[in-house]
This record gives sequence, structure tokens and C-alpha cells, in this order.
Amino acid sequence: MPSPRPTPHGSRRGPPRRSPAQRPGDRPATGVDRRREDGLERLQKVLATAGIGSRRACEELITAGRVEVDRAVVTQLGTRVDPASQEIRVDGERLPRVRRVVYLLNKPVGVVTTNYDPAGRPRAVDLVPADQRLFAVGRLDRTSEGLLLLTNDGELANLLAHPRYGVEKKYLVQVAGVPSTEVLDQLRQGVRLAGGEG
Repeated sequence: MPSPRPTPHGSRRGPPRRSPAQRPGDRPATGVDRRREDGLERLQKVLATAGIGSRRACEELITAGRVEVDRAVVTQLGTRVDPASQEIRVDGERLPRVRRVVYLLNKPVGVVTTNYDPAGRPRAVDLVPADQRLFAVGRLDRTSEGLLLLTNDGELANLLAHPRYGVEKKYLVQVAGVPSTEVLDQLRQGVRLAGGEG
């Protein structure tokens, strides 16, 4: 595992080459920081978790131009990456890639989808035997039940959840009484929610 200390003078291992137009502080190459941020983690956190050094030492490695993501030098702190699908190198040495996992969970009523719940209610991620950070693809309300995907693969989550890919989702809704024709017509036309049209 590479050391967070600067490479000694004369060592064969040096900082990866940077294109002439790229300097410290430049934005990372296309594809590194323009993804949907579901499941993405800050690069310095990924390095620290892998045992490269403290969070501060890893930040210094990044700003020094010694870290590559998918063969592109990254110098901007706060860059988010998907350690399950992207190749990360420090001083040319590749970090072991995280094993991708996907769980198909039949979420019961009373369980929240979010990973962080100040109220301490049961969470979906607590129902699967995972030893790594997982997140839900989409969400189901606490009072809902049914299929929920949990994964550490940000790219897969993006393909399944982002509207641009048109992955269809079907819901079975139980209501009290019999809806009127007017209500059914309104539902067919779409219901405007706080965040947009549903």
C-alpha cells in the first residue's frame, strides 16, 4: 500500500503525468465528477478507508496530483467517486476494487429506506448481511412494503433510478372505499407533487 509521505527524490515511483493543460485545482476529467451522487463517496474518504493514511494526508495526496481516477489525475478536493466501479490509483498503485453487491429486499411496513434516521427507526440496510456501505435504489415510504434494491454500485443505481433511462416501476395501491371516476381520471393524468409531477 503506498505511503502518504512524499516520494523520495530519485525514486522510480513518482506522481502520475499530468497533461500540459491540467494543473492542481483543475476540475477532474469528464466522467469522474458528473455522475449522479447516489452511492458516491468523497475521494479522500475512500483513500482513508482503504488505509492509505489519515483523511488529511489523503487530501494532501490529492492536491499534490498523486491520485488518479480512471487514469485521469484528480486534484480537486471533494471529488466524488464510486469505488465499486472506478479505478483509483495512488502513485500509480491501484487500490483494490470494492466487490459489488446487490440485495433484493422485500421491505416490510414500518422500515425506513434512508440510511440515516435520527428517530432510530428500523432501516432497510439493517435487514441485509452487509459489511460495506449500501444505499437504496429509489425509495419506499415507511408505510409501504415491497421490492427494494440495496447496493453499493452507484453506476447501477443511476441506470435504474434516473428518469432519463425510463425504467418503469409499478405500484399496487390499496385504498379505503371505491374511488370515483373523477379521482381515477385525475390519477391517470398525473398528480402534481411537491417536487414535481408524479
